[in-house]
Amino acid sequence: MRLFLVIVGIGVLLAGGGVIVWTAADLPPVGLMVRHGFPPAGGPTGREITIEGVRFVEIGAGYFRMGSWSQCDRGDLPGRICARFKLPWGKQPGPQGNEAPVHWVRIARPYWLSVTEVTNSQYARFDPEYERSECSPGDHHPVVEVSQDDARRYCEWLSGRGPLAVRLPSEAEWEYACRAGSTTEYCFGGDEAGLVEYAWFGANAGDGAGEVGTLRANRWGLFDLHGNVWEWCGDRWHDDYQGAPDDGTAWVEGAAPFRVFRGGGWRWPAVFCRSAGRVGLLPVGRWDSLGFRPAASGGR
Repeated sequence: MRLFLVIVGIGVLLAGGGVIVWTAADLPPVGLMVRHGFPPAGGPTGREITIEGVRFVEIGAGYFRMGSWSQCDRGDLPGRICARFKLPWGKQPGPQGNEAPVHWVRIARPYWLSVTEVTNSQYARFDPEYERSECSPGDHHPVVEVSQDDARRYCEWLSGRGPLAVRLPSEAEWEYACRAGSTTEYCFGGDEAGLVEYAWFGANAGDGAGEVGTLRANRWGLFDLHGNVWEWCGDRWHDDYQGAPDDGTAWVEGAAPFRVFRGGGWRWPAVFCRSAGRVGLLPVGRWDSLGFRPAASGGR
């Protein structure tokens, strides 16, 4: 009996230690792996629909690791383990930026996402009086200088013209689509030198945005999530991810007046075009490098 208890005790200690190390190393929760398999998980289902010239693809449920430690000091593994128990050993994590803590998010339900940013010609069907920007003037250039309120009204209009409930994507949905199964700073890897193949940004865009869909798509067939124009999301701004939803929904609670947009823009440096990069602005704000890409629910 004594030997049995010793064996059980050792097993419990090993299991507990394994759980601590697993969690501190940011490995996927076991429940997500059982439900969706090893990452990368999810991706396009093969279903598509076009509404008023906007081509949507359906993105299947899955999970991913959201955020980045690149703007803060993550510490080392012993330090992260000790930090959980308020112990002083190891290299402890430093101050966390607005892209941390990195956390696992489950995209609980399939959703639809536009393959490109909304263009001037697509937006003109909704608002023929809209005055195009000199920085993005063509039919196939992204619409810019639209507020989040403008983008929401467009989504409501589009909802009435098809079988989908069109809306702005949540931050989690946007980053899930941008990463397309990657875990690096960009969808193609960690070296920003490759960004010129995927994004119009400060190094290659010149005096304005590029036509949508003219550079390389990510692995899921989506264009311009890096660069070209920033894209409004449906979330309120928060200074970090403490308390953020882990089911892929928009984070709408909180008193902050700012709203989130993602992806970087044509006049911005590469660091802002990372998959995890995020900025906030009042919902009535407008920039010449800020547009949007609609998402949608339903359609089955």
